[in-house]
Amino acid sequence: MRSITIIILIAFVVGLHGCDRKPVIQASGSKIKVGIIAPLSGSNSSMGEEGLKGIKAAMQLQTYLQNGDAIELIAEDDRDDPSLSVKAVKKLAEEDQVAAILILSGSDAVLSVARLADDYNTPILAMLATHPDITRHSTFVSQLCFDDNFQGSVAALFVHDELLIDRIAIFSNPDSPYSSHLAGEFANKFKSIGGQVTDTISVTKQANDYTKILTSVRDSAPELLYLPIAAEELISIAKAAEKLDWKPKMMATDGLLATVVSEYKTEIDLLEDMLATDFASHGITPTQYGERLGEAYDSLYDNEGTTYTVLGAEGYAVLLDAMNRCEKSNNRLCINDMIRSTMNFVGVAGYISIDSNGKAHRPVFINSIQGGQMKYIVKVY
Repeated sequence: MRSITIIILIAFVVGLHGCDRKPVIQASGSKIKVGIIAPLSGSNSSMGEEGLKGIKAAMQLQTYLQNGDAIELIAEDDRDDPSLSVKAVKKLAEEDQVAAILILSGSDAVLSVARLADDYNTPILAMLATHPDITRHSTFVSQLCFDDNFQGSVAALFVHDELLIDRIAIFSNPDSPYSSHLAGEFANKFKSIGGQVTDTISVTKQANDYTKILTSVRDSAPELLYLPIAAEELISIAKAAEKLDWKPKMMATDGLLATVVSEYKTEIDLLEDMLATDFASHGITPTQYGERLGEAYDSLYDNEGTTYTVLGAEGYAVLLDAMNRCEKSNNRLCINDMIRSTMNFVGVAGYISIDSNGKAHRPVFINSIQGGQMKYIVKVY
């Protein structure tokens, strides 16, 4: 399978894999509208573009629900801008009357529409957003991803207990809820188990003299830099460290490699040996369904898939599984309940459950980036 080389897929749903092919579903003639909100342009376009490719590849294998209803996708570009995300939800819920929404935008965007989902009684499945507050103020937004409390805690425990590192410096963006919360969770857990945070550096979109900043950070002798920041800033920091001939261990967070592969491929060598938390790892043996999904992807696209591709496909499969458990496949209330009663769904790299609060329970992978791929180190449930 040449396309999805970064992550090899496991079957998404028990009903879709196995040796026996399911009988061909007879079309009912009805269509169920599903909304897609994604950054299809702008600085975070790789999330939307790659995620949408995953959805379309999965759709090649599952165009119809079990009752024969077809799925019609209606995509809205929000540029990962919260104000545009709000407009997109209003349009999809009011004008298009979608049964549910899949959103491929980040935590800031999803936080902005959480209460709106309840106003419209429209289920939203957040496929990439990991901030823990996403589900706190909404009964209609659910997460497909692990949240940042789990991700940050797992990362801190691994660094301290497995790498035996006692001193770290943290870089975070105070303007990003995702970055600031993840940095805070990592720091709190790391300090609670005896670790020391030597520096906490604010990273913003304004120009930074990272060479000067790293010179100061180096003087405090951290053994690792924790970097829950955007790929552009992380690459700038890696370049500055190289300029200083300083080679501290570095750890990044979910989606980093997917963004770099899509948008900064010429800079990928800077990530060599970097640690990263993510949703899966390279080299997992594919199931029969994984092979079929790879073939479907190859029939549509020439480029390699990423984490975003896989999560897009997985989110589509989870949503259709929920719809198939409803008597009326466009019943928003039922779809929402079924999403939030997802149990032991076979996902990308292990079982996924989504509880009644909309929280996903799935493993965190810790990887080392080697040759532009995620080399497996450990999987933590």
